[in-house]
Amino acid sequence: MRIAHLILTHKNPQQLERLIKVLDHPAFDFYIHVDKKVDQTPFEFLAQKKNVFFIKNRSPVYWAGYGTIQATLNGFEEILPKKYDYINVTSAQDFPLRSPEQIYQFIADRAGVEFITCQSIEDEWKDAAPRVLKYHLINWRIPGKHRIERLANKMLEKKLFPPRKFPLDYKIVGRSNWFTLTSPAVQYIRDFLQQHPKVVRYFKLCWGADEFIFASVLYNSTFKDRIRDSLVYVDWTGQTEGHPRILDVGDFDKMKASGKLFGRKFDADIDSRILQMLEESIQKAKPLT
Repeated sequence: MRIAHLILTHKNPQQLERLIKVLDHPAFDFYIHVDKKVDQTPFEFLAQKKNVFFIKNRSPVYWAGYGTIQATLNGFEEILPKKYDYINVTSAQDFPLRSPEQIYQFIADRAGVEFITCQSIEDEWKDAAPRVLKYHLINWRIPGKHRIERLANKMLEKKLFPPRKFPLDYKIVGRSNWFTLTSPAVQYIRDFLQQHPKVVRYFKLCWGADEFIFASVLYNSTFKDRIRDSLVYVDWTGQTEGHPRILDVGDFDKMKASGKLFGRKFDADIDSRILQMLEESIQKAKPLT
């Protein structure tokens, strides 16, 4: 089994280096997408490793905009022809909680399972519904867009505009845009979005569409019965405007007891000790039995 780790990044190449070093495994390759708004030069030393590659077709990424989706799709285009068994989409601010061998074995033992969180905006994740059902001009780069957005949603509330309706009879689900999927599932998503431009247009008027688009496409497909929760530990307590907590040393025991393979998110400039604790823990880890 071979796994491609697609890593989206925009800062702190040294933290990314630590991530790659601790996650290194003979069956793992790393594909790095550097935000097009950022100079890639400080990251290029990482390509000295034979299993590290840079995504050539870079996309500018703005928080909560479609750029994250496009960056991921650009990565898919370059990775899919290389015939990996799984593609793990992650961020440079994520970090493994288990050893590379444990991660490899966990996924190998569950071959064919799709790891992506799919909470419904109708019940489990109701507070996210406005992000999908209202108009959001996050991808527009024009003066006065916030005023236009407020006006459009006011007219929507007064029923002067028709309700936003998804182009297909789909249940909208999601939560996190970090996931671990088989290559056939990734190929399905990629082909589906190419064949359904109306779906893409719909999501381009959502806020944080990356947290819905991949999960919703897969959930409403024949892959649904193979879906399980994502492999990433995230703490949403106390978050503001969609940001999870930055994890620190106080989270170590909870993370390790969670059963998850990765944690999100970390910032070495805020707390580098937690990364050191995880590195030490991984070095001492015993293989899964």
